[in-house]
Amino acid sequence: MKNDMDNINNILKNFSFSQPESDLYLAALKLKKATISQIAQKAGMGRTVAYFHIKNLAERNVLKQIKSGRKILISPVTPSELAERLQESVGNFKSLVPQLESLSTVENEIPEIEILEAGAAFEKIYDEVTNMPAGSTWKVMEDRRGAEAELKLLDNKYWNVFFTRMTERDIVTKAIFTKELLSDISKSITPKNYSILKKRKWNIHTISEDTLPIKNLITLYNNKLSFMFPELSLTITIKHPALFYVIDTLFETIFSFAEAVENPWGHRNEAQ
Repeated sequence: MKNDMDNINNILKNFSFSQPESDLYLAALKLKKATISQIAQKAGMGRTVAYFHIKNLAERNVLKQIKSGRKILISPVTPSELAERLQESVGNFKSLVPQLESLSTVENEIPEIEILEAGAAFEKIYDEVTNMPAGSTWKVMEDRRGAEAELKLLDNKYWNVFFTRMTERDIVTKAIFTKELLSDISKSITPKNYSILKKRKWNIHTISEDTLPIKNLITLYNNKLSFMFPELSLTITIKHPALFYVIDTLFETIFSFAEAVENPWGHRNEAQ
């Protein structure tokens, strides 16, 4: 049974289903018609996180919204209908391959830029990060104000899911944190989430905010640079290999000069 589920998840992943989207679609199939809360519970996911992914699936017509009185029920398309769509998409894509290949050289020189409201952008970025191959590295540069604002954008249930998935996927967070962030961050995290945070894989170097006055959050992964300005509710993501290389080199240079931190999360009183 586990092998069957793994095969299903792998197939769906090949057709742009993230792991949360696969979980929610399969949960919806089992329930046939249900509310977002019921589907989220069936998938073992928080409602806030589930709502974001269900909205994406609905926009792709994988899930349908049905009004029943004052309630909105969610119903999945049948597997056979989904299979027909996927097969049609493969056929359409194959027909475009020659044109795409002729464009690839030119398009690779043009950065892809996306500007989103911070809350939605954070969920999208974190979903992509937690779905990177197991053992991948996610690079982060952040100060105290950026961290405090970031943690307020999403609820405790979401952070619980995110921290847990980062731990389960063995994703390494390579971070340049300011000293002020490390001294104050525990005030913004619940004891339960803090205990999960400590289990994640970290490689942290630290620097004072006088030396690095960034006042936001910068992340690097999958040739993408995300400049997050939580206090402005704005996130700018740029995908471009050459630009990524430049910023990644700067990150590594700062990282090499910053001070290594062996036990960044070891001093909090869990009972507080």
